[in-house]
This record gives sequence, C-alpha cells and structure tokens, in this order.
Amino acid sequence: MKKMYSARGKWIFNLLLVLVVVMLPMHAFAAGGATGPIIANVSPTNQATVYTSMPTITANLRDTGSGIDGATIQVKVNGVPAPFQVDSSTGILAAATQGLPNGTYQLTVDVSDEDGNPAEQWKSTFNVLVDAGAGKIEYLALGDSLAAGMTPYKSIGLSYTDTLAEYIHSFGYLGEFNKNHTYPGYTTQDVLNDIKNNVAAPNGKTIKQNIASADVITLDIGVNDLLSQLSPTYTIDPAIVPGLIEQAGMNTGLIVAAIKQLNPTVNVYLMGYYDAFHNFPFPILQKQEFAVVLNYLNQTLAGVAAQTGAIFVSTGEAIAADYANHLPNSMDIHPSELGYKAIADAFWNVMKNSYVWPLDSTLTAASIDSSSLTLNWTPANGGADYKIFNGEAEAATVSGSVYKVTGLSADTFYTFKVEAKLPNGIWTTNGPTITAKTTAVGSSSGNTNTNTVPKANELTAKEINDLIASAGTSAVIAIDVTGTEPLLLPSNVGELLQQANKALLLKASGQSITIPFSVLNELNQLGSGDEWENAKLQITFKEVQDSTDDDLVKAANLASGASIKQNGQLYELDFTLVSTTGKTIRLDRFNEPITLRYTLVSDNTDTNLLGIYYLNESLKQWEYVGGEIGNSKTSIETALTHNSKYAVLEYTKTYADVPATHWAYQTIQRLSAIHVIEGVNSEQFIPTQTTTRAQFVTMLVRALGIQSTEAKVSFTDVAEGAWYAEAIAAAVQSGIIKGLDENHFAPNATITREQMAILLVRAYEYKTGNLLDTSDLLLQYTDAAQVTSWAQAEVNKALGAGLMQGPDKNTFAPNGLTVRAEAAQAIYNLLGK
Repeated sequence: MKKMYSARGKWIFNLLLVLVVVMLPMHAFAAGGATGPIIANVSPTNQATVYTSMPTITANLRDTGSGIDGATIQVKVNGVPAPFQVDSSTGILAAATQGLPNGTYQLTVDVSDEDGNPAEQWKSTFNVLVDAGAGKIEYLALGDSLAAGMTPYKSIGLSYTDTLAEYIHSFGYLGEFNKNHTYPGYTTQDVLNDIKNNVAAPNGKTIKQNIASADVITLDIGVNDLLSQLSPTYTIDPAIVPGLIEQAGMNTGLIVAAIKQLNPTVNVYLMGYYDAFHNFPFPILQKQEFAVVLNYLNQTLAGVAAQTGAIFVSTGEAIAADYANHLPNSMDIHPSELGYKAIADAFWNVMKNSYVWPLDSTLTAASIDSSSLTLNWTPANGGADYKIFNGEAEAATVSGSVYKVTGLSADTFYTFKVEAKLPNGIWTTNGPTITAKTTAVGSSSGNTNTNTVPKANELTAKEINDLIASAGTSAVIAIDVTGTEPLLLPSNVGELLQQANKALLLKASGQSITIPFSVLNELNQLGSGDEWENAKLQITFKEVQDSTDDDLVKAANLASGASIKQNGQLYELDFTLVSTTGKTIRLDRFNEPITLRYTLVSDNTDTNLLGIYYLNESLKQWEYVGGEIGNSKTSIETALTHNSKYAVLEYTKTYADVPATHWAYQTIQRLSAIHVIEGVNSEQFIPTQTTTRAQFVTMLVRALGIQSTEAKVSFTDVAEGAWYAEAIAAAVQSGIIKGLDENHFAPNATITREQMAILLVRAYEYKTGNLLDTSDLLLQYTDAAQVTSWAQAEVNKALGAGLMQGPDKNTFAPNGLTVRAEAAQAIYNLLGK
C-alpha cells in the first residue's frame, strides 16, 4: 500500500490518488546525496490572488537524500498550521484551508529528510478575494485531473477552471470560485458516488451544499472511464469500448440530472475532450483508433448535454491549434498552462455573452422633449454593435453607446432596451433597460440623465397605471425624485401596485429606495373618515442640506468612539399621509422593510468598514442599521423599518492592544464595523481574555440580526434588565440556545470549545435554513472521548462544515476556554459560510 504522510487523520485528498495509467510513475523519494529536500511548484504562486476563502495549497516535495521525513513537514498560513497530506509516490503535498477572510496571507512550507537535512523554507504570500455582493456568482468546478490542474510534469498548477474564474472576475461578476471537488483519476461513477454520499471537501462544505449554492458549474468527466481500462501498452479491447462509453454517458446524464434537482437554475457546462495522445510516440494506426474512440465519447457527451439542458463545450480544436506547446510532454495527457488557457478560451467563448454587460450597467435618457430623447448606455465588454429596442420592436443597430430616438409621441411612456453583438456573432439577451416619458407639447425636461421617468412632484392614478403598463415584466415602477420637493401620490397607489404585483422605486441622485406596496397601503390606512377620502401619500427622499444638522453629525461622530468618515450625503426619508384639509399623519415604522441603496463615492474607502447608519437626533449619535456591499463594490444597501436621516459611514475602530500585526486585527476591525463585537472599553479589546457564554451569544445574535419578540426568558440567572437579556431571549426564541437546564443559562461562565461548537452549528442552521450533515472528523483527535456524548453530533457538524478545527493537529480540546480573539474569528467564519 502507498505510504501517506498526514497531518490530519481521516480526510484523504483524492487529489493524491494514482492519476491515470497513461501517466508515467514518478521516482518516489529515492535515496541519494546529502542535501535537503526541494520544495517546488507551490500553488498559490507568490503574490497570486485566489477567489476562494478556502484555497487548497499544493507543492512538490522532491527528495535529494535519505528520504522525506514526514514528521518534519509543516504548512502554515499566517503562522497557523494547515492540515495536509502527501503522496509519497508523486511527492505532491496538498493542504486545506478554510474560512479565510479577504486579505493577504503568508505561506510557509518546511520539510527535512530522514538524516535531518532541512529544505530551504518556502516563503510566499497570496491574496484572498471573495465578493459576496449582489449580482455576484459562485463558480463550482467538478471533474477530473483537468479541472484540478494537473500539469504535464506531475504537479498541481493552474487549470482551465482557474483561468475561467479569472475571466469571470475580470468582467466583475465573480463572487467565489470553488474547485475543492476536483480529483485526478475520477470517473463518472466516482462523481455519482460523491453526490449520492454527499461527501465533504477537506475544507468543510459538502458537494450538495456547493452544488445548491452555485450559479455556474463546469464539468469534465468521462475519459477516465476509458483510460482506466488501457493495457500496459496503451491499447484497449475494441469490444468493450461501446459499453464503457454508453455507461459513461448514462452516468454523466445522471450527474447532470442530480445537479439540476439540487439547483434547477444553475448553468452547467459539459466539456468535450481533446486528442490527448496526439504527441505520443505511437504508431499512426493506434493514434487513429484513439481518435475514433475519442470522437465516439464526445458525441455521447454532446448528446447528454442536449438531453439534460447542459451546454457542451468542444475543446479539440483549441488544443489542436498548437499541439507542440499545448501538450509539451509526449508521454503525458495533461496540457501546459498555455493549453489550459486554450481550453478556458473555448469555454469562455460559449459563456461570455452572459457576462459582457458590466454589473451596474445603465441605460439613461437625456434631452427629453415631446418627440425625441437621447439614449446613453454603459459599453459592453467586447461589444461591437448594439441593437436598440423600443418595446418589442427593433428600432436601430448602431456602433457606439449613444443614440437619439425620434418620432415619439408627446406625453407618453416608452420602454427601451439595448443588446450587444459580440465578436463571435452572438447577441446578448440581458442588456440594460429604461422606461422614460416624453414631455407634453411646448415643454421640455432638459438633460435629465436618468434611467427612470422624468422628475415629478405629483402623479395621478392614470400616470401610475401608465407606468405599470410601461414597466412590463419589471418588478418595480421607477420615479426620479431628485430635488427637495416631496413626492405626492394618489391614496390608492398601493392598491394599484398590489394588483400588478410591483414595488415603487424612487431614485434621487444615484440613491434609491424600493417600497413594497404593503407599506403604501399601510400609510393610506392611517386616515379614516371623509376628510381622508382623497388624501395624498407624501414621500420625502432627499439630500439634507440644512446646516443645523452639522452640529448633530459632529456630535454623533464624536460619540461613536471610532474614526468616522462619511461616504456621500446625509439623506432624509419620511412617509406622511396628507388630507385634503392639510392635516398630516406620519408613518413612523413600516410593516414590511423598504430597501435603501446608496451609490458609493470612490475615495480610497475600505468597503469592509462601510455601513448604513441613521442619525438618532435625540441622543446625538449614529445607530448602525446594516449594509451589504455589492455590484462591483460601487453600492451598498440595507433594509429599513422606520423614517429617519440616513448616511453611509466608514467606521474604523482600533484598539491599543490589537496592533495591525495581530493575527485577528482585520477580523476584529471588520466585526467592529458591523457592530457585532466591541471592546471592553473604548481603548482596549483584550483579545486574550476568555469569553463568557453571554458575550458569545450576544455576538451571535448581532451577527445574524436576530430580533427578540419578548425580552423575558425562563432562566432564573438571567436578570430582566441585564445587558445580555434581550440577546439571550432572541437566541432562545430562534432555537440557538437551550441553557444548561430549564432554569439556568450561566451567562457569566466562560464558554467552552464544545459549547461554542454547538452554538455555531445551530446558528449556521438558523442562518441558512439547512441542516448540516454529521461527519466523523472528531475521531481524528486523540481527546475525542472527552467530548460530552450529547455534544458529539454538533462538534462533528462544526468540524465538517469548517466552522471550527482543533487548536492543533492532534486535539480538539472540548473543555478548553475560548479567548475573545478566537470567538471573534469563529463568528467571522460563520458569517462567511
């Protein structure tokens, strides 16, 4: 049996399986001279950027002396050991990471030989960049050694999947890339078994979880079903080929069907294979036979794609364009980095029409008069020509990004759309749209430069209905309210929108609010009696220009205890019902949240520290509301439940005892910015202080945004007025905590690691709505028996999901105490899942 050096017991990287029989064996750790081993082909490469929070670290360990001493192997990320495994037959090392926040990380790899000669330490840095903003996509790669990135010289490098991720990122769409379920040597049956058994990647998530959350999946599978049957002379019995290919096709169909069942809307791209044996020193007849088999396999895979709704991607021509450079090793089937790029280009040529319009692409109307307007739009990436549609009718085809529409009717709503033609001749279908209204005869709106209707201070029921009709299938009707005047709407506007199942979108100088029809109905229902029969709904959404607020803002900044930098302007939001006699009733809170969206000002802002706040005028302080960064980090949005004055703030909180060099510095700063954690006082965080049960529960509740419906609990040791009482009540009501028994919670007791694991699992399941699968990873620790029996399932779940790991490779330390920095990191990991 092959010897495996492991720093973690149970999980086995299938990455390290014997690859395929066509690969020549590597001379494994042969004895020789007296120099130390060589560490080579490390990935991620120095200063590389990875688009995943759980990158796999790979390297080749080459022995030059007495053999590798497995006990000396160490892989560390920012000084923290990473679990790893090494295949002694190939010298490939693979290490797992998980839950890495965005930032720069230092990677070190160390090893010595059996005589104690150390290798020169590998030291490099890599960057993690994951963007969970609105509109971003998750890309999941599934498949064999080609998806994993096996090189022609038996190391792991950049695959076509990595290049595809880079392409998607360069167009502004990538959220996170995951190739933790790609394994050299994998057959179609292996992938089917993984899905059936819901296997977990070494980094935590299961394959079903990853499939369910993906927006794009690439799949290369099937060729190993044949390669595994090759003889030592690289021949295959022709009689078994049809059966093998038929079975591979059936299995591939089942794989795609399983993917679609877990995620009906995901786009699946199925790879066709290239002639991998073109450069092999085989007789021509033998190569021709391989070509016939390959063509049969590709035809089968293309048929599977057509039947299952997947998209087949041919790669044969891409590799054939330069066999010498794409397949440089004449005795290996794997492409060079240039070859992988050619495969990625073949995929991208099929995929890119979905991503050519940058996120936040806009179509705007300017110079609107009674018979014409000028359209301006964001250029598409690689767009050559553009089609303009007026409703469903094609109006024109132009080059450039400006077009004047003429021959329009006065005082009429129109809906326009633009689509781009790509160099490959394909037209997009997801271009930007606009609804605009021409002016009445004799008037002009000037240069409004807006992608909504012209500015209006009052709209009638007829105009609302016209907007609804013009909006078509859009979920909103849009109105420009830029300026200082409130917008007046008919009292039945909520009913009209409810009938059309649409919301109201108000825009003001790049900011917007989306108002559900239920809120408008609630506002209208505030008044009763004859005098309110023809009331108006008055909505104020404007920039605050009153200098009297300056002192309030300064006082609130000072009270925050942090460095406050305002991004953009302060905006006022107000909902009021106005009767025909001038009486008013203000709607203070909304029965359903409205969505506030700010366009960010680009001024070297750290978007990780941004949030939306309301100005508490009575207390002269800022109150954190929330904020999700999205759309290429150019906007932030959150849900609002009440009227107020709102602003986007960059909240930079530092502590004297957490310097920038501290391992948890970024985590503590970012959690402080979203007000999940706070210091023991304004100057100190005390990262090494142990965490109480009440403190940890409070952090969890804040992180998940759980609100308590009743601040009372049955625990006799949780006083009603205690600072943590409301958080504990919220956690009880959401099912996250249950207490030590029916009457006791022990809020001031220090939380143990097994208790923290239980709470993290319950919080994850509450947050995602998905139950975690129970793993058996706890068995890898020597102190597994110390975990309380009723906690074992949750601890295994926490380990399997990557929410926690042992403080070292051998122990879990279930009764160990958690310091504040560790608790903060655990919460940060949870939020990243």
